[in-house]
Amino acid sequence: MSTLNAFGRILERWSRWSCDFAGWLLASMAVLINVEICARYLFNTSTLIADEYSGYLFVWSTLLGFGYALQSGQFLRVESLVARLGRRARAASELLAALVGLTVALVCVYATGTLLLAAWRFGTVSIQPSATPLWIPQLALPLAFAWLCVLYVHQIVVTLVRGPAVPVAHPAEPVLPGSS
Repeated sequence: MSTLNAFGRILERWSRWSCDFAGWLLASMAVLINVEICARYLFNTSTLIADEYSGYLFVWSTLLGFGYALQSGQFLRVESLVARLGRRARAASELLAALVGLTVALVCVYATGTLLLAAWRFGTVSIQPSATPLWIPQLALPLAFAWLCVLYVHQIVVTLVRGPAVPVAHPAEPVLPGSS
């Protein structure tokens, strides 16, 4: 059990680090876009890379944030039904969700991995002026989805060993307009 806890803390630390790095990538994207705006309007020139590289940075930061979102319980969750379930049913729903998530992430690892290998094998470059080898920005895709696979496997093991990861509180009944 302590091994599972230690491994969970390591995964949590790495997820937090990747989320922090994603924040730095977003900040870099903002700087790049503002440099492009200043270059265009003040100097009547362009960096020629701002659109392309800000797109890469946006995708990377999104994918790097997935792991943290999954571990913090904020990754694509709809709790209105799950909150009303008992402990066993909640554990079963978390297990099913983790298995489906793992399956989707594995398919994404395969699909983006073959895309990466094809771009590397054929020497594909972007159609932008930078002519960036596409395997470089595509490298983040299979790595991020593989990280999600690791996190889903951990979530499955934790759910099987301990039951639902975080007890969900029952939501308050909604107050409708006009009702007192």
